[in-house]
Amino acid sequence: RQQFSFPSIFIYGHTSSGKTYVMQTLLKTLQLPHVFVNCVEYFTSRLLLEEILIQLQSGSSETERTSHVPCDNFNDFVRLFKQAVANQELQDQTLYIVLDRAEQLREMEANVLPAFLRLQELTDRNVTVVLLSEIVWELFRPSTGCFEPFTLYFPDYSIGHLQKILSQNHPPEYSADFYAAYINILLGVFYMVCRDLKELQHLAALNFSKYCEPVVRGEANERDTRKLWKNIEPHLKKAMQTVYLREIS
Repeated sequence: RQQFSFPSIFIYGHTSSGKTYVMQTLLKTLQLPHVFVNCVEYFTSRLLLEEILIQLQSGSSETERTSHVPCDNFNDFVRLFKQAVANQELQDQTLYIVLDRAEQLREMEANVLPAFLRLQELTDRNVTVVLLSEIVWELFRPSTGCFEPFTLYFPDYSIGHLQKILSQNHPPEYSADFYAAYINILLGVFYMVCRDLKELQHLAALNFSKYCEPVVRGEANERDTRKLWKNIEPHLKKAMQTVYLREIS
């Protein structure tokens, strides 16, 4: 906490591989001073820099926000950043600036990304910039060259991981084994075309009532997997066409 850490960290992986969740959990659990900004929401350099300063001066993005902080360029940002760090008494701690959906930085002025990667050097403050992205660093790196960040890769969830995560959401009126069998069927259909955890959670919630229909009507029990599969198969195949078209578009 009180030692200078690596100036910049680049974390990449596909959607819903846990990048944002892990970073937010670590920062909150360890109570580390931080700023967390989504670059899609703050899509210009001015909006982004001002939001970082506002969160920093407020102490957290979740507390009462300060008034607007005008910041026209990165030189102004460096000056205001130093003032904010001093006012918040953060000189002796590592401050983390996390930029989610950081690929948006490539659409901003050419100096923004290199400056963030060297922010520790430019400000002479104990700050680490963490970039979260869905693309690899080789496609992210500016053609003009820049400071190389420490890179981390978040792999996609394996089918076993997805099975465990999705099975935790079973409704209390049904047994855990019954819901786990349903998730196993769901992944058997969708895993090859979709690894997105949020999408799979949505599909699981959307189709579970159809899976349960034979049990509700008294036509099958929880162990009659053949009847349960026969009832839900056309619904899953129809849903798979929609998911497949969305994945390749």
